[in-house]
Amino acid sequence: MPAFQEEACENALFQAKWPDGFRCPHCEGSSFYRITSRSNRVFECRVCHHQTSLTVGTIMEGTRTPLEKWFSALYLMQQGISAKLLAEIIQVTYKTAWLMNHKLRHAIQVWDESRPLKGELQLYGDFYARPAMSGVFDPPDQRDQPAVVGASIDPESGGVAEVKIKRLPHGEFRRRSYDVECYGTFLWRHVTDVKSEIHSIEIVKQSDSEGVTEIGLIWRGVIGWLARTFGGIGPKHLQAYLDEFCYRINAGTNAFATLLNLCGITRTVTLRALVNKRRAVRSVRWTGQSNIRKKNVS
Repeated sequence: MPAFQEEACENALFQAKWPDGFRCPHCEGSSFYRITSRSNRVFECRVCHHQTSLTVGTIMEGTRTPLEKWFSALYLMQQGISAKLLAEIIQVTYKTAWLMNHKLRHAIQVWDESRPLKGELQLYGDFYARPAMSGVFDPPDQRDQPAVVGASIDPESGGVAEVKIKRLPHGEFRRRSYDVECYGTFLWRHVTDVKSEIHSIEIVKQSDSEGVTEIGLIWRGVIGWLARTFGGIGPKHLQAYLDEFCYRINAGTNAFATLLNLCGITRTVTLRALVNKRRAVRSVRWTGQSNIRKKNVS
């Protein structure tokens, strides 16, 4: 892991927050003073004298953790580590590490929601089951979670161009049904406007006689990662972890730089909002027109 220096981190966050140069949030002025008698992260507009912090309006707003530790967390997010391991590496409490990881996941989720899938699609539905604890009865909301892997397919290579993995409502998805209606919530929420573009949707089934497709490997990959790294994830925060996994695929080699830019433009989320996060997924009926194919693969 690279050694991050506080001053270099401040300069990088400044560039992420104001890529076109400083802009006063009050008057849009571009000239500023750095307040040297206080924190180096405070700036004063030369025009209206409004003072603003470097972290205000970013995912790091209100933090007391040094930016160098935030940047270490950004870097380690590329490896998908647990909060426990992150806390040991950057020397913070588990609670702080957990909150940092989830704030970064929040920035990823905001980015994910702004990028709907388009063009030719492949869909693969299955159930995620958190490893059962021996001798402990799981309550109803801990049962298997239906989810769908959706991918935009590159028309030239035939490979996955972008991928999303999203939870589905229990009442909507059926284990042995592969009709497009089972994917209605996913299509309505995460696919671009069908009125402007007709999609070819290929529904991928499980079959022992065929090979493993790319989206099948992605599904196996996320299950293995959640089991190895966290011992499984409950339904409350499952979606955030699924989005994190997909982010690393979609962002590729630009994962660190992209996440840094997202941190600079995404407003923070509070611990209370994360703790009180609802886990229900609403069903939405799919009414779009599509060319639908089914393929028996695993």
